[in-house]
Amino acid sequence: MIAVFISNKITAPLKFIQESFKKTRLNAKNNLISWDKKDEIGALVNEYNRMLMALQKSAEELAKSEKESAWREMAKQVAHEIKNPLTPMKLGLQHMLRIIESSQENKEEVIKKISFGLIEQIDNLSNIASAFSDFAKMPQAEYEEINIGELIKNTIVLFKQSEHVKIENNSDVLLPSIIGDKNQIIRILNNLFRNAIQSMEDIDNGVISLETKTINEFLVVSITDNGKGIPAALQEKIFVPYFTTKSSGTGLGLAIVKNMMLGMQGNIRFESLENKGTTFHLYFKTA
Repeated sequence: MIAVFISNKITAPLKFIQESFKKTRLNAKNNLISWDKKDEIGALVNEYNRMLMALQKSAEELAKSEKESAWREMAKQVAHEIKNPLTPMKLGLQHMLRIIESSQENKEEVIKKISFGLIEQIDNLSNIASAFSDFAKMPQAEYEEINIGELIKNTIVLFKQSEHVKIENNSDVLLPSIIGDKNQIIRILNNLFRNAIQSMEDIDNGVISLETKTINEFLVVSITDNGKGIPAALQEKIFVPYFTTKSSGTGLGLAIVKNMMLGMQGNIRFESLENKGTTFHLYFKTA
């Protein structure tokens, strides 16, 4: 009995330290071990605490480095996106100055056309700034019960004005209410419809088809186009911020869409075949 007692007294501190070691995590805050005796166990505890503080410092320096790297990357991307519209704006202004100084008869008409082009580029700059701002800090969402059927109908009415594109609404007549933010859902639908139309710019018989179905606790809204599709090699990057398959844009649209869907406890996935088309599936949680 005495031997067992002595053995337990000797091994108890070691078991305590062992449990502390097990709880140590690289990506979390770890508590130092408190040991007030200056013995062999105390020396081991001091060494562990020293290692833990060094680990914490390294983790903080790594996080700081990653944050600075992310900001540098964002600054480069912002500079690149802003430079794109600035070039035609500069050329347009130079052209306008030459027209003003010339004796051309239809000055007003030409200047008006150039002015419209400049306004479009200014709007583009504004959209770029808004996109980066939205990605850095999304507006506070207000989740409530939403009649998504009405939002779908209103979105289709707007995009039906697009030339060479036919929109087919094959959704159910009666759809269950969902939980979400109304403004975010409108932005999500706008983004996917706009992307679908842009993918069919070179197609005369472009078709967008919208279908709905209920799977367990989710209403699935599927938007399909017969556009150029997404190459298989690029599909895994489609929701990565700043990545885009288009010649213009910030590459933040689908990244923002995914963030909004996840915020509403939903999800988004897609299927695509090159030169065949793409289908995006939106999973909304039903009320």
